[in-house]
Amino acid sequence: MTKMRIYPRSSGRSNGFTLIELMVVIALIAIITTMAVPSWQRMIVSNRIRASVNDLTLSIQFARSETLRQNGPVTVCPSSDGVNCTASGYEAGWMVKTGLPAVAATDRILQDTLPKQRLTMVADATTVAAGGLTFLPNGALIGTFPQGVRIAVKDDPATDTTLERYICIARTGRVRVLTRDLYVVLLPGECGPP
Repeated sequence: MTKMRIYPRSSGRSNGFTLIELMVVIALIAIITTMAVPSWQRMIVSNRIRASVNDLTLSIQFARSETLRQNGPVTVCPSSDGVNCTASGYEAGWMVKTGLPAVAATDRILQDTLPKQRLTMVADATTVAAGGLTFLPNGALIGTFPQGVRIAVKDDPATDTTLERYICIARTGRVRVLTRDLYVVLLPGECGPP
């Protein structure tokens, strides 16, 4: 007679995942990812706008400080080539130079910035007509800007208007950055909407 071998049952649980457990985990990951991606994209756009606003604001403040050092006018103007002021928007780039917007042989380029972001930077009509922002040694703007200067910074293409930022430069040269909510409630004389 042959003896039958009896194997003892294992007392512990088996290691590994069942197919059902794996499917539940994959479903949970898909749900969490679906909820997180739109927020992530909004955060990326918000950071892109803030970075560009900070770059342009720093250039404007640099120009104001350079007017004291140079003891003459300093201009921040749109420039795609870093040599000439153009009538295009600031999204193509900008430069800080001594003198007025029209290029003269004695002008020196102090700073040239090419934005790294895909944004729309729209200045109001009087700023575009003036060719840029020119500051005097006392920090004030040259030109007829009775309401100050407004530069709107938006995502391109604009998908969420709540992320827009507005750079507001008073005639005295004071620079403020406003959210859309603050911008729309200001009066025109306070650098509010036209």
